Amino acid sequence: MDNENRAKIGSAAGQFVQQAMELGLTWDEAVAAFGLAAKAAAQAAASTSDNTDENCVALARQRLEEAFAVDVRIVVTIADSRRVGEDAQDDPLLATAHRRQGGKLH
Repeated sequence: MDNENRAKIGSAAGQFVQQAMELGLTWDEAVAAFGLAAKAAAQAAASTSDNTDENCVALARQRLEEAFAVDVRIVVTIADSRRVGEDAQDDPLLATAHRRQGGKLH
């Protein structure tokens, strides 16, 4: 896997974690959701290729298990509240968006 694909995968994983946090999912609920998404993606891939559903699901399961073996570090920071306050004076809708997106993953 090249660096460009690693960056894409990291970005997708970060977005998934951010959305799971925003939805208030527990760890096991987030893992279950990711597993369902992986299975759905595998079946969609099978429908557009010569592979069978079973082959694509088996490959997805293998990749999912390999992904669990990767060392991951998550850092959560809170947006600067002074900047949000300044935005509120100029554009209240933008300030609301900043508050909703206050937790950032790095």
